[in-house]
Amino acid sequence: CDYQRFQRTMFNLKCPLVIKHIDMPNGCRYMSDYPNLLNNILPLNDKFILNKTITGCGGTSMFLDSNLDVVIISPRLPVLKVKSRQYQESFLFHVPLCYNRQKEISHMMGELKMYLDSHCYNTPFTRTKPAKIFVTLDSSQKVISVIKSSGLTDRFIFVVDEFQCLLGDAEFKGSTGMNFLAYLNSEVNRICYLSATPIPEIFLDYIPQLKGIHQYILSWDPGVIREPILKERMMKKGESAESLCRNIIEKYRQTGHFERKIIDGNIVYSREACIFINEVRSIRNIIMENNLKPDEVCILCSESKSSNVPKGFSIGDICTDRHNPVNKTFTFCTKASFEGVDFYSKNASTYIFINTGKEWQMLDIIIDIPQILGRQRLDANPFKNDATIYYKINPVTVSEEEFRQLQNMMEEKSNWIIETYNKSTDECKDLLIELYRDKAADKKFTADYVDLIYDNGKVSLSINYLVMVSRWNRWFQRNYYYNNSCQLLTSIKAALNINNRPKDISDFERGFYNAHHKDRLKGYSYFRKNYPQYSCFLLQNPFIDLEYHYWYETLGFDVLYSLDFREDDAIKKCDFLLALNRIKEECMKEFRIGSIYSKAEVKVKLRGIYDRLGLAGKTAKATDLYDYMEIHEIQRMNSDGKRIFFMEVLAPK
Repeated sequence: CDYQRFQRTMFNLKCPLVIKHIDMPNGCRYMSDYPNLLNNILPLNDKFILNKTITGCGGTSMFLDSNLDVVIISPRLPVLKVKSRQYQESFLFHVPLCYNRQKEISHMMGELKMYLDSHCYNTPFTRTKPAKIFVTLDSSQKVISVIKSSGLTDRFIFVVDEFQCLLGDAEFKGSTGMNFLAYLNSEVNRICYLSATPIPEIFLDYIPQLKGIHQYILSWDPGVIREPILKERMMKKGESAESLCRNIIEKYRQTGHFERKIIDGNIVYSREACIFINEVRSIRNIIMENNLKPDEVCILCSESKSSNVPKGFSIGDICTDRHNPVNKTFTFCTKASFEGVDFYSKNASTYIFINTGKEWQMLDIIIDIPQILGRQRLDANPFKNDATIYYKINPVTVSEEEFRQLQNMMEEKSNWIIETYNKSTDECKDLLIELYRDKAADKKFTADYVDLIYDNGKVSLSINYLVMVSRWNRWFQRNYYYNNSCQLLTSIKAALNINNRPKDISDFERGFYNAHHKDRLKGYSYFRKNYPQYSCFLLQNPFIDLEYHYWYETLGFDVLYSLDFREDDAIKKCDFLLALNRIKEECMKEFRIGSIYSKAEVKVKLRGIYDRLGLAGKTAKATDLYDYMEIHEIQRMNSDGKRIFFMEVLAPK
């Protein structure tokens, strides 16, 4: 609804996307379980968008496991490296930075040509497997040129994986993204733009290469979708990702776990942490300040930032064995690396840091948050759908009117420049191209959206619509989502389709997380008493300490009420109940059946029992003996001739 409002006020769209919904079979969890998708539903000989709607449903794997010749194009190199290791017969087109890189690129293109020769030409004596090629956006033109020169372009389907990254990366890789779209669209006929969180329709229609393209949206059986459990925490003044991570690390070192919950009556523990911080400098500080070791840490960030990690640490090295995952305790991820990465863990917790005060740490609520929550792939991980989100908000400083005025000026200037370019002589066109080619990176897109874009086999001046809609999207994110905490949290839940959990549960959890420590046991106890049907929801929430469950189930509401819900008193009472059987055993040794004791004698004996059992904080009272033994009180004369009450021990209790 927010984007529809945005659409009405910001853009004048004339060619809406053609959207077709595909109902996945009941009980179906993975796309490969529904063969009809590739057999007769999806238009594999055309260009289309495939919106999976949920992450971790095997969209990329469906294409890789098929009998199709496939080129997987991804903006994230780490993802391609992992996938290429999982598919032995595949070809990864990647040339690392080196002295004579152009020579290495030519060599790699030759290797690709031989790979195509061995996989795409059947002979009477050979049977080949389908070709599976992995390549980044930056190198895709080289791969396409080799395939084209071999006359195999129409044989391949080109899958643009995690294509929502085009929008997220536009601010710093806008030229690469726009040229990629232009080149791919002009050279290739079979394209699938694949994502679980695609670019919103309003922006897609504004990009010429995606305008009017058919979009297929998968609708899943609600029974196979597990709803996330989120704990949102606004960072207080003076708090930072570094200080909060210090607390997370200290808790782990003290307890040996990050979170815990109860599943089917058993306590399960999280002993690994995936921490999403979109700043390598912060990751470096956390590692150094907490004295983390290389064997404890996995860092996922772009290769260009690898020199910023601490000495002795490297990037990548994430576990790829889904059957027997062995991970390091801490995995740190940046925005430039997490899209499409499969995390295989049986017990990892997720922590997300959003700092809207820093542009590069302002996540896209519609795209990034669902992507992060979908990284944990193993259903065996009971913490797969749980996450703690630490966030900061920052009021918008540019009004809609001001921003619209600025954008209109830039668009008008861009259109004027392009019109002038198109009317110019070839010599003038070449001069304008050189001027924009020599333009410093920090000067681009400050006064206009003109860029060097591939067009009909050559470079010309054109408008970079990808950067333009990215600016609109970023302003909208800050203006609408990050303007206040209530709107931010509501939008996160909407983006994650969190609507199946009972409202009473959601309201309680939000209040519980934000309550003062001394008020939590009271709120918890009243909720358990008034809503006993929701106990299973609370037991499976890793952000409610198990002590609350234990206190309530051991003591019950009435006892906790009598203690005024004081946690210290609840701890003492529970400790006493734990020791009750041992106290009874000691009383059997200390008090003889049929014997009579004065209350003073009983008090002294009980004090000795409590001390032996380590219950030093418990006050010994003669009346306590009623809890451990069957007692009958009688009156007798003491040595002073006074009638006082004595306690006769009748039997064990």
